[in-house]
Amino acid sequence: MCPVKYAPWIPRIAFGLVLVGYGVNHYRSLGGFVAMAKGVFPLMPSLGMIAGVLAYIVPALMIIGGALFAIRQLCCLSKTCILASLGGIIGWAGLAVLVGDGNAAGAMMPMIQNAAVLLILYYMIKKSSCSMSSGSCK
Repeated sequence: MCPVKYAPWIPRIAFGLVLVGYGVNHYRSLGGFVAMAKGVFPLMPSLGMIAGVLAYIVPALMIIGGALFAIRQLCCLSKTCILASLGGIIGWAGLAVLVGDGNAAGAMMPMIQNAAVLLILYYMIKKSSCSMSSGSCK
């Protein structure tokens, strides 16, 4: 048996569990997360309402996408969930800078940085696990 065959599993499982952890953490502090999401758009209450609804959906997408990515099931669904949740956080900040309050957008900066790093890691892990999934020891 070749140990290189199982090498892509470790980062894939770790990344999936990190996403699940982020999603669970957002649900544990849901009140603050929803208030922060709504507070980004004080001048446009309709966008604040949409952001408040999305604040409930984004952690669920992180949990579902991370779990499916870790166990390598329903890959298309896991990719969609991961990219929608992480891209949604970055897009949220873009909207906040364009039409919202600049001070509230600054409060989102740690989440934006985490999402950007996780997107880069996702791309690297996805690329390495796809290239090594042939099962050959080279």
